[in-house]
Amino acid sequence: MERVPFRQYAALLSQYLKPQWFRVTLLSIFMFTGISLGLVNPQILRYFIDTAETGGALRDLFIAGGIFIAIGFLGQIVTLVSSYLGQDVAWRGTNQMRENLADHCLHLDMSFHHDHTPGEMVERIDGDTTALANFFSEFILQVIGSMVFLAGVLVLVTREDWRIGAALTVFVIIAIWIYNLTRNVAVPIYTAEREGYSRLFGFLEERLTGIEDFRTNGGVGYTMDRFYDVNRDVYGRAVKAHVWGEILSTISGVLFALGHVLMMVMGIYLYREGAFTIGTVFLVFSYTRMLRWPLMMIGRQINDLQRATAGLKRIETLYRTTSNIEDGTQDIPGSDPLGIDFDRVEFSYTGDEVVLKDVSFQLEPGKSLGLLGRTGSGKTTITRLLFRLYEINQGQIRVGGKPIEEIRLDALRSQIGMVTQDVQLFNATVRENLTLFDSEIPDDRILSVVEELELLDWYNSLPNGLDTLLGDTGLSAGEAQLLAFTRVFLKDPRVVILDEPSSRLDPATEHRIDRAVQRLLKNRTSIIIAHRLGTVQQVDDIMILADGEIQEYGKRDQLVRNPDSIFSGLLKTGLEEVIQ
Repeated sequence: MERVPFRQYAALLSQYLKPQWFRVTLLSIFMFTGISLGLVNPQILRYFIDTAETGGALRDLFIAGGIFIAIGFLGQIVTLVSSYLGQDVAWRGTNQMRENLADHCLHLDMSFHHDHTPGEMVERIDGDTTALANFFSEFILQVIGSMVFLAGVLVLVTREDWRIGAALTVFVIIAIWIYNLTRNVAVPIYTAEREGYSRLFGFLEERLTGIEDFRTNGGVGYTMDRFYDVNRDVYGRAVKAHVWGEILSTISGVLFALGHVLMMVMGIYLYREGAFTIGTVFLVFSYTRMLRWPLMMIGRQINDLQRATAGLKRIETLYRTTSNIEDGTQDIPGSDPLGIDFDRVEFSYTGDEVVLKDVSFQLEPGKSLGLLGRTGSGKTTITRLLFRLYEINQGQIRVGGKPIEEIRLDALRSQIGMVTQDVQLFNATVRENLTLFDSEIPDDRILSVVEELELLDWYNSLPNGLDTLLGDTGLSAGEAQLLAFTRVFLKDPRVVILDEPSSRLDPATEHRIDRAVQRLLKNRTSIIIAHRLGTVQQVDDIMILADGEIQEYGKRDQLVRNPDSIFSGLLKTGLEEVIQ
């Protein structure tokens, strides 16, 4: 598998740690302070042993012991602060990465989201990023700190005797070389593990979303069988990844044992030669024993780095995925209603399956269009293209006289509002649900719209007003629809799309919705997707779609007067099922 060059890791660290330079600097100070304290303590022990052996003053022994205890206590405080700073840096860095990934995914076109389930995307954005958390915190703290500690130990041991320093240096070089050889061995296995979890989360999200259908149609047994298959696959991948982690850990343990044997043999030899005192032998052995921590940390971090590499590769793949829709450069000035033109538009979601065929119509500013047709005729597709969620295959769409591809996406979508039958409500406050988390909308404006849409009684029943959590309120279907209208009113678009918002409501609630519709459509261009003929009584134009083609299009009053028109025939016979 292709290796990830170290410069790529460096670039990643620079991108997400540079804004945290103060915390990183503070972390470095505490890290090097901890290393220094760790290197000093064996020197004090050597002094204590040699002083005791030669019959030194008891006062000197007490002082050495006190300093040893004080350094140990201070070292624990430094370690605690370093751990906190390391985790803080890691969470800030990975949270920023999650934010960047989420923003990137939200700007990808809808074809990407059709190919990837929400559960899979949660694992890609959160799971893969979590795998990098250790890279941002402990990798810096442990690997770089371990390298510095190793260098310090080698320098101090070499000062005692160049032979033992050379031997220990060779051992450390060989150990690091072996670790480097194993750096990318397990990356494919860890990548497969992350992909397995991604598929598992995607499977769970999809099944939980359709739980009612599975229960009512006897699909629970089949769903559980599939769950066992997916879970078994994840289990196998996780076991394989764990085994590789243990193998790398075992390599580290063998290296520790070899190092201890080497230093013990050389220490005894130099003591017999008279080059070392008992304290110096203990000093060298202590430093060798202390090497276990940095070498173990390097081994563990390289193991975790492989997991991070797997996550990094998947994150890179996600970043390289670009939207097929290029943003425009122009705004839509003014506040008047916008005209809409479809000129010989053709569109297909996938392959050769054409959804819209040579669709052309012109909706004048401030006018309304009733859109009729069977399910699958292309009605919803027209509204999706108007939001530019997809790119058309041929033809041109103009909004306000401008080609849609020349308009900035934010500017375009801010001028179009939509109300559908299914209202998405969030586990948040009423204010956040109404404004869609736009904190700049003042409360008095929200309350004005609430009153206009006849929701004041419902609002007065809320225990905490706009700060009430929506999950704590009992919302009827009609009130949920009116909340959706409130959102559009607050957005104040120049084009409104309605997808039969009152088709599932009782007559009394439907009248409230109809009054809200009349207020909303005033001085706005509108498209109404109708499933009932009564919904399009007040529109200016009528368009009937069939199999992606315009079957009939014209002024409503003219079509009503024309006995040969399809729309006139529907009105006379009342066959509303024809357009369902």
